[in-house]
Amino acid sequence: MSNPPKQKGTGAETELKDKIDMLGLVRTPPGTKWDLEFRGNPDMEPLELLATRPDRGEWLITLRLEDSLYILGFGPPYTPLHIEVKRYKRFAHHKIFEDKFGKV
Repeated sequence: MSNPPKQKGTGAETELKDKIDMLGLVRTPPGTKWDLEFRGNPDMEPLELLATRPDRGEWLITLRLEDSLYILGFGPPYTPLHIEVKRYKRFAHHKIFEDKFGKV
């Protein structure tokens, strides 16, 4: 792959998929709005996540408030997952998170 940013993104997708592959995640075709998905019940609303990791940093997952409430047990069930993966040199919200909670 001759495009370094694309190669970095594809590597990040593979890394994340391997870390959480117990879900049976699949890669989506190019042009899809997200990179990985779990194809659950198509009649259910998907849980949409943004997975980000700066260079040499840790993965963080960003999700909507309503979705986080579901995960904590306060909302309707979701089955499908849509995951967009981004990996850049640095992310502002990672800095905020690390300043508050430190690195894992």
